[in-house]
Amino acid sequence: MPGLGWEDWTAAKVDPDRLPADWGWKVTRPSGRGFDDDPIDYAACLRDRRSILIEETPGVPLRRHKQPWHRAAPHASGASYLPFTTEIPFGLWIMSLAPNDDEEHSGRTWGQRMWSQVPAWWALGPQGRTAAALLARLEKLTWDEVLTLRRSYNKAWPTEREDPAWYEAQDLAASANRATLKNTLIKHTETALDRTARSHSKRLRGFSDEQKAVCFAAAALAIEDLSPSLAHRLLGPLRLALGDVHAYPVPSWAHSQ
Repeated sequence: MPGLGWEDWTAAKVDPDRLPADWGWKVTRPSGRGFDDDPIDYAACLRDRRSILIEETPGVPLRRHKQPWHRAAPHASGASYLPFTTEIPFGLWIMSLAPNDDEEHSGRTWGQRMWSQVPAWWALGPQGRTAAALLARLEKLTWDEVLTLRRSYNKAWPTEREDPAWYEAQDLAASANRATLKNTLIKHTETALDRTARSHSKRLRGFSDEQKAVCFAAAALAIEDLSPSLAHRLLGPLRLALGDVHAYPVPSWAHSQ
């Protein structure tokens, strides 16, 4: 696996939603180091081909008779995409779990082995490149652009001509097992927009028109491969304000591998 130049799921012949039972994901900083209280350099572990002991808390090995997917690999626990707690930017890796050969009475300890770093945009769904580009663009909005988003929502979705696209997207995401992805992308866009507003010493109202404009775009990217026409309708407010989301530059961290 290491060394493959994986550009998308098809070329890799790996469906991120269907990894083997004992395989999963590891999310790190783009550099390969863990977040917060996780000091491990996973990139170095990949180079050295060594397994890493999984710890309950730093210095306390995790001992369980069942594979601790809920701690080591959130994708394999039933959540098809990254949990919202993941920081952006991030790095994404494929790893496997294996019990260590110890004799402790409290149970076997678990180790994880890194197999390959894969493009981080995989975690943002089939349109992950565009989703990453959207998040990067939102982080750089001027306040005038935020106000343009507010006006464009009203222009694209006037009250007297309400489009049911939002509800259609909700239904399609649920039927295609994309609800988790849709909700994750929406939360990330809301957070990015709120962070931008605070950088301008402003606050956004909950469910504001500018917030709805970016949330509609996030929902569109969750289901665009399933219904391009529906996604086009949802992207209307963003397109009026900031142009075609597909033309935004993709941030370098999204391609890292």
